[in-house]
Order: sequence, then structure tokens, then C-alpha cells
Amino acid sequence: MRVKFSPAFVLVLGFVGIWLGAAPALAQRQVTLRGFITDQADGQPLTGANVAVQNLDDPGQTIRGAVSDKDGFYQVNQLAAGRYGVRISFIGYAAYTDTLALGLDLFVTLSVELAPSEEALDEVVVQAEGGATKVEAGLQTVRPKDLERIPTPDASGDLATYLQSLPGVVSLGDRGGQLFIRGGTPSQNLVLLDGLLIYQPFHIIGFFSAFPQDLVSYVDVYAGGFGARYNGRISSVIDVSTREGNKQFFEGAGSISPFLSSVRVEGPLRAGTLSILASMRRSVVERLSPTIIGEDLPFRFGDLFFKLQHTDRINNRCSLSGMHTYDQGRIDPKDEIRRDVFKWNNIVLGGRCFVFPAESPVLLDVNTGLSYVKNEVGSPDAPERSSNALQAGSEINLTRFAGDTEFHLGIFARMNWLDFRTAEQFQNIATDDGVLFAFGGYFDAEMTFNDALKVTPGVALVIHPLNYPTSLEPRLRAVWKPGGEEGSREFSAALGIYRQTLVGVTDERDAGSAFIAWMPPPVNDAQSRAIHALVGFQQQVGRWFRLAGEGYYKRLNSLPIPIWSTIARFTTTLTLAKGDAYGFDTRLEFQRKALYAYASYGYSWTEYFAQQDNFGLWFGEPIQRYNPPHDRRHQVNLLLSLDLGKFKASARWQYGSGLPYTRPLGFDELISLRTLVDVRTVYGTPRVLYERPYQGRLPDYHRLDVSVERAFPFRHGTLTVQAGAINLYDRANLFYFDLFTVRRVDQLPLIPNLSIKYETR
Repeated sequence: MRVKFSPAFVLVLGFVGIWLGAAPALAQRQVTLRGFITDQADGQPLTGANVAVQNLDDPGQTIRGAVSDKDGFYQVNQLAAGRYGVRISFIGYAAYTDTLALGLDLFVTLSVELAPSEEALDEVVVQAEGGATKVEAGLQTVRPKDLERIPTPDASGDLATYLQSLPGVVSLGDRGGQLFIRGGTPSQNLVLLDGLLIYQPFHIIGFFSAFPQDLVSYVDVYAGGFGARYNGRISSVIDVSTREGNKQFFEGAGSISPFLSSVRVEGPLRAGTLSILASMRRSVVERLSPTIIGEDLPFRFGDLFFKLQHTDRINNRCSLSGMHTYDQGRIDPKDEIRRDVFKWNNIVLGGRCFVFPAESPVLLDVNTGLSYVKNEVGSPDAPERSSNALQAGSEINLTRFAGDTEFHLGIFARMNWLDFRTAEQFQNIATDDGVLFAFGGYFDAEMTFNDALKVTPGVALVIHPLNYPTSLEPRLRAVWKPGGEEGSREFSAALGIYRQTLVGVTDERDAGSAFIAWMPPPVNDAQSRAIHALVGFQQQVGRWFRLAGEGYYKRLNSLPIPIWSTIARFTTTLTLAKGDAYGFDTRLEFQRKALYAYASYGYSWTEYFAQQDNFGLWFGEPIQRYNPPHDRRHQVNLLLSLDLGKFKASARWQYGSGLPYTRPLGFDELISLRTLVDVRTVYGTPRVLYERPYQGRLPDYHRLDVSVERAFPFRHGTLTVQAGAINLYDRANLFYFDLFTVRRVDQLPLIPNLSIKYETR
């Protein structure tokens, strides 16, 4: 089978070939100093450590430097041969100093473990990335400290709760595990665990995900405009990197709360080089809810995780990770008509190596693994609808430094096996299976000009040799700091084209559904497409405040949606829709010593357009225009957190304007004419008729969550006791309005909680 390549693709290959061919020549001109910076106490990478290099043979020469990235890696390029003084420092750690003679080797590796120190450094040190207002062209890096600040009904924070505090992120309710990011649907979000796809990582109780605070190293959240490295989704990226196990000492933790019980162990299998981190969590809410809130919450969920991490003497790193999640429950326990039980579980297993070969200017990141999801809904013993998806894939990413430019090149191959049975929910795709095979790559160049302007043009290439046309997706990201690295103001922008072949189809008529059927494009083999454009800024205001804002636009195309009917029915067919999603958000952060405060406001507008024959007969026009059920116009989040060491307290208030719903128009009686009936005595089956889709708005949503905790240190560990409440003033927030039974379903009421956690040292 022939694969046609566009002229742009040939041009990209030619440019990449020239770059690779020139690499050896460029590498021979200067010496490169590189390595990893880690915490001596537990071996964790230190992000934002300062590396200063001074030529001792020419003291008048400008001091060169670098800052370690999220993996603790740093690199200083273009050093002439000679003697150099090196100083590596990070706030809260004793500085490391050394003298190096450079010139014999083109590449010198210096990996350093910094020892914690109680003495604060007097110098200015770049802080670790993170914070709600540090947003660059749609990208926010989330740290464990950020998760800790959000009140959660558990002894540890969780990524799911934190994401719901961000403007532009919509959760339809506290059940179902569905997140909508800037107009996109859950199946349009690319979620990665250490580089491996995980299909449905959010638990059936909306406070929890597969990513608790105790496991997270950092999370890159792209609400849009993501770079060429990511492909296969059209809305957003949530890239989770888990931390390494302690390489020096064994330690562990156990906790119990009204929702979850958990156990975590970690430690060295070979001191300094090989460690393990393992975690198990299991829900207890199904047993405790009758006692705590006086009603049944029939939800079972949990997860298992492990990570083996090996680090050699020059800090090349390889890891093996695995995760299993499971969820089961009735989204609406009071539904006595359908009584649907939802189930899903994920299995993820894979390995990753991050190395820099000797005498090579290229960093190598290799990732391979498997990801599986099973999703079912219906009766517990014989579910009517099911979906299974298995993905196997590998990718190789190369990073090369050349002066002030970073070049990134990657190739990938992945295979998807799909099997789905939707019964009569979607009439045109009741039962089917399929295989999707794709390979391709990406290339981008992160260019820095005068320490003020960083521009990253790139392109992603995805080839489907058996099914679909080749996709060439150009991307562009830019960051401008008018005052350079020391400036207090920053502007950013992003623009890109995105395609998605593997789609997740759900019935948007029912906001209470958590069932996703993963399949190839179900209508005319049309791949979903999107164009992203966004601009933003961030500004330091005085010493304690930081302000950020961002505006965005997403043009969506070929979205599979169910056609609409004026009659409430359980079956439907699919059609294709176009869409627009746009909006803006503003964020303000305050931090001074132990006090942290955060406020955000988000405005958004999402609208779908679809051609539908019957729509013209019903409403006088053939085009169906509506705001989908995740279109939340206004969002407000307020957070206050106090950290005094042993004592911590936090409170979060959130507000969301009403979500769209379809209003009933009236009622009639359906009489079956398959047999002769006497209409004077047989009145038929009552049914509901509806007006135009999603023209009404549900009531506004608001809620206050609080928590207070106290740590009690002991000789061999720390006991932490946390008390708090979800929905403190017991607001009757609406979860969804059942279209078929015309019945209101509320979200969770006031839930007090008491959590206990013990950590060994």
C-alpha cells in the first residue's frame, strides 16, 4: 500500500536530516557540562536549582549558568577549555562548590546530591515551577504543594480536586469522573502516566483520581495550544510524572478517611541506585455512608500503583511503572427505573529510560508500554453496553542543545485494538470491533533570543497506513519576557492544528452517564479536528501578588454527537457537528510566608452546529445550534490556605453558573398500532416531548469545602489528624435533570470527615 507524503513532510525530513548530520561537527566546538541535581535525603530531583559556572583562567568573563528542569537535569553549553569554578545551590539546601578542568572530554557529567539545610541562602534563587498563575501559553505545572492546599475528604490531596479549581475546567458533578477542559469532552483529553496513556483515570467519586498527592512529582496541564510532542487528542493534555521511591531509607504511610483507606511503602532495593514505590487505595464510603450522612452511596473504587526506579553512577535513569484502577457504582442510586451500574477499570504497564550517551550532544528518552480500559454499564451480571480498548506503543524522543536552541525530535508507533457493544443506544454502531495502527513523529526547535523571547515552532506527523489519510499538524508556541529572566512580566501565545482518530463516544443527552465507547471515527470515517489559538500574560505585582490572564479560541470539527428528537427515547443515531469554544480567565495569587490565597474567574462559551433533517420539520430550520451540557458560562474559585508546619487549614469556595438542559414541551400518549385496539379504552404509553435542545439553564452551583489538620511528631513517624467538611453549608446543588423521567438528581449533601494518617520516618 502506497503512502503519499506532502511537500511539507519532505521539507521537514530534509531539515531534520541536515540537523542530525551537522550534530557531530557542532559538538566538537565546545565543552558541555551536564548532569542531574537531586535531594541527598531521598534522591528526588530538585527543580529550579541554580548552576553557576565561572572561568577561573579569565575571571572577567561572564558567569555562565543554568537552572535544573522538572527532572533535575541541567546543561551548560559552549564552554571553552580551561579551569572552572562550579557552584550549585537551591533554597533550603547547602550549596555545592567544585573546581573542574574542562577540555579533555567534550561532554562532562557532574551529577550532585544537595544536602538539606535549615539555614536559608542569602542569594536570589529561582523557585521551583508551579503555582496557579504561572501559566505559559496554556501550560501550567502543578506540584504536590499545590494539591495539598485544596480541601479534600482524605488525608492527602488529589489531582482531580485541584483540576476542578482551575478556570476553564468543568465537572458536571461529584460523581462520574468526567472533566471538560475549555470546551472539550473527557475523551478529547490526553492523560499520561509517566508517558503512558491512561484512558479513564478519574474515579466515580469526583474528588479522587488515580493521582494522589503522595505519588505525584509534577503534572504538566495543557488547557490548549500544546506542542508537537503530543498528538492523538484535540482538547487538552494532562501529563503526570510520578516521583521516585526513597533511595536511602525505607518509609511508609497508612491512612483512613470516610471515603478511602490507603497504604504506601517505598525504599531502596539497592542503596542509592534502585528504589521501589508502591501504593494501594480502596474505598470505604459504601460501608460508612449510611452512618455519616444517613444514605447509601453505593460506590466502590480504588487503585494499585508501583514504580521501580534505577539510577546508574552518571544518573542515567530507567523505570518500570504499573497501575490498576477500578470503579463501580450507580451514578444515581435512587433511579428505580433503569438501575444502571457503571463499571470501568484501567491497566497500565510500561518502562521508560532517560539517558545521555557518552560523547553525544543528544539526550535520549525512550518509552514503551501497554494501556487497557474496560467500560460497562447495565445490570451488574449482564451489562447491556460495553467497550474495551487496548493500546500498545513505543516512542523515542531526542533532545539536542545547540547554543540557545533546544531541538526536539521524536518518533512513535502505536496499535489500538477496539471492541464495543452499545446495544441500541447508538443505532448505527450497535456492535463492532476494529484495529487502528499509527506511526509518525514530531520535530520542534525551542529558540531563545536575548534571554527575552522564546519561540518554539514545530510539526507533528501522524500516518495511518491502513485506514486514514496522513495528518501533518503544525504548532507554534512563544513566550516573551520584556525584562529578560529577571523581569516581572511575561506574555505568551500558542497556535496549532490537532486531529483525533480514536474517539470516545458518549450520549450527551444524559449528563449522568459515565459510559464511553472507544472506537474509530463512527460517521463517514471523519477524524475529529481542532484549531487552537490563545494569548496570555502573567505579572508580578509587588512582592506578594501575582496576576495572570489568558484568552483562547478553539475551532472544532467532525465531532460525533447524537441526533436530537422532540421525543424522549433511549436510542439514537450519530451525526457530525462543528463547534466553537472560546473564553478567557483571570487568576490572582497572594503568598506571604505561611499564608496563601488564590482567586480566579473564568468565562467560556461553547456552541455546536449540526445538520439534521428532522430538525427543519420540527423547528423550521435545518441547522441544530446548541450549547452542549458542559457549557458553563461563569466560574469563580476562592482559596485560602494557612501552613504553620504542624498546623494547616484551608478553605475553598467555588461557584459555577447553570449548565444547559432541555426543557419539556409537553406530554402525549403513544398508542401501538401493531394490533387493533380500542382507543376509547386504551390510552397508550405516556411520553415527554421536548423543545429545542439545551435552551434552558439549570440552577447555579456553589459550595464551600474546609479542612483543618494537626501533625503530631513521634520518634519514628508523624501522626496527622484532619477534620473538615464537604459542602459545609449543605447547598442542594443539582447534579443533573433526568430527561426521561423528568426528575431532579442532586449532588452530595454536607459530608463531615475525619481522616487519620501515619507516616514512618
